[in-house]
Amino acid sequence: ILEISEYGGSFQELDQMRHFLGKLECLETVKVSVVDADNNSKLLRTNLLSLPRLSSECNIQFI
Repeated sequence: ILEISEYGGSFQELDQMRHFLGKLECLETVKVSVVDADNNSKLLRTNLLSLPRLSSECNIQFI
């Protein structure tokens, strides 16, 4: 399980998430806490869910 708190969706954060999801083949669960609870959070969630994942078992949860 990988837990990310206060995710804001910056270029650097998105790049790190791309790295985690693309390189960690044993990753099963990613729990993400998004900073904003406004309209921007929907875009952040869409961006994260569209990233390729090395592990077919990987599930992204928003908390």
